[in-house]
Amino acid sequence: MTEALEGDLSPWSLLTTPGEIRAASYLVGSHARQYRLIVDVLADRQEVSLTGVGHDELAELIRARLPQGTVAELVEDLNLSDRLASLVSWGTCEAWQDRATTEEEFLRNRYRYQLTEAGAALNQAVRAIEEDLGAGSTAVLLAPAVLADRLRAALDALAGERIDDASREFSVVETTLDAMAREANQWQSRMAAALGGVPDQARITRLLETILAYIDAWGAGVDAWSGRITACLPDLKAIGPDIWRALTLQRLGAEINPETVTRATTHLAGIVAVLERWFSGELPQATRLRRQMRDAVTPVLRGHRALLAVGGTVSRASELSRLADAVAGAEDDAEAWRVFASGTGLYSARHLAMETPEVPGTPSVWEAPPAPVSKRLRSQGRRSLSGRAPRVVDRSRARELARAAAAHDQAALREAEHRLVSRSGTHLSDWAVLTAEETRLFLDLLTSARESDGTGTTADGRCTMKLTPVHPPRSAVCRTEEGRLVLADALVEFTA
Repeated sequence: MTEALEGDLSPWSLLTTPGEIRAASYLVGSHARQYRLIVDVLADRQEVSLTGVGHDELAELIRARLPQGTVAELVEDLNLSDRLASLVSWGTCEAWQDRATTEEEFLRNRYRYQLTEAGAALNQAVRAIEEDLGAGSTAVLLAPAVLADRLRAALDALAGERIDDASREFSVVETTLDAMAREANQWQSRMAAALGGVPDQARITRLLETILAYIDAWGAGVDAWSGRITACLPDLKAIGPDIWRALTLQRLGAEINPETVTRATTHLAGIVAVLERWFSGELPQATRLRRQMRDAVTPVLRGHRALLAVGGTVSRASELSRLADAVAGAEDDAEAWRVFASGTGLYSARHLAMETPEVPGTPSVWEAPPAPVSKRLRSQGRRSLSGRAPRVVDRSRARELARAAAAHDQAALREAEHRLVSRSGTHLSDWAVLTAEETRLFLDLLTSARESDGTGTTADGRCTMKLTPVHPPRSAVCRTEEGRLVLADALVEFTA
C-alpha cells in the first residue's frame, strides 16, 4: 500500500473524527530536545510575564540553562531564529513585533514570543507524563467527605433561598468531582499499562505503586461516605430548571449571552448525573474502581512469586503444566509418549548403522607408508599431569539444611491448611486475623476459585475451597498480618 498524494481526497479525509495536532510537532524529530527547551523556557516565563519574551532575552534564558562547558557550541548549533519560526508555523507559539521608537530598536530583532493555548496545554501534559506516580491533587484525599458535606450545605442553602451560598457550595462540589475523576482516570490508565504484556520487575513495581497510591488517597473512604452522598441525590433531582438557571446567573451575571447561560445551566445540572454514576446504582464507578484495584492485587502477588521462583529468568512452568495435563489425558502409553515427544522434542535415539569400509590385507605392514606422528606427541606422549586430582565438593551439609527447611515449610503449610479448614462454614466477614501462611494458602485458593466459578483447589489437590456469594451482596474485610484485604462477602466451605 502507498500513501495517498497530498492533493488527493481519501474516505478518511471526509470523516469528522479528530486528526493531526500540528502544535505537537515539536515533540518528535531530531531537534526535539531543542524545541522542548525553548517551550519549557517560554512556559516558565509565562508564569511571571504575560507580555511575551523578547528574542534577545529568550536567547539569554536558554544560554543560562545549558552546561557552561559546552554552551558556545550548543548555542551555535541551536539556530534559535529557525526553531522559533517552526514553532510559530506549527501553532505552538505566537510572535509579534514591538514598536520601534529609536533607530537602535529599529535595527535589532524586536520579535516577542508567547506560547499559544495549545502549546501551553501540550507542555503541561508532557510534564505530567514525565512526573513520578502520586496523587495529582490534595483534593482527592478527602474528595468523598468534601462532596458529602458540600452537597448537604448546598441543599440547606437552597432550602433557605440563599442562592449565593448554594452557588459557592456547588462550585466546590464541581471542582472536587473533576479532580476525583481525573485522578481515577490516571489510576486506571496506569493499571492498564502495568497489567498488559509480559510481567517484569518494572511493571510489577508500577502496579504496586498505583495500588498504594489509591490506598493512600481513598482506601475504604468511598464506602464510608457513599451513603450520605446517595441520600442527597433525590433532593438534587428535585431541583427544577429555574433554580439551576438562577445558580448559573449567580455565577455569570444577568447580562451574559443567553446561549452561554443555557450551556452553563446544562453543565451545572449534569453534576447530578455524574454523582449518580459515581456513587449510586448496583455497580457505581467508585465501587468498580475499587474492585479493579482489588483484582489487581492477585497479579501483583503472582508476579512477585514468579520473579522470586525463577530468580529473574523466564519461567516455563505454565507450559510444562499444560504439557502434563495433555500427557495425563492421553488414551494410552503410546499416545502419551507421542504427546510428550512432540511437546519437548525428546525423541528416542536412533542408531544408524554405517557401512564399515573393508580393509584390504595388502600391502603388508612392512610395505605400507609410515603413519605421520606430530612432534608434540613424540616429545610429550608419555608424560602425565602433575599434582593431586581435584576433590569433589562435599554438599551433604547443604542437602541436610535444604531437607530441614523443606520439612519446616511443609509442616507450616499443613498447619495453615488445618486452621483454614477449621473456618469452614463461616462467612469471610466473620474471620479472625490470618497468619502469613494462611494468607498465602487462601490467596492461592482464591485465585484458583476465580478461574473456576467459585471452587478452588490447591496445587497438590489436598484442599478444596468453595465460595457461595451472599445476598444481598456486601463487602468483607479480611485482616492479615501484612494489612487488610477487601473482598466480596461469601460463605466459605473447605474440603480436605
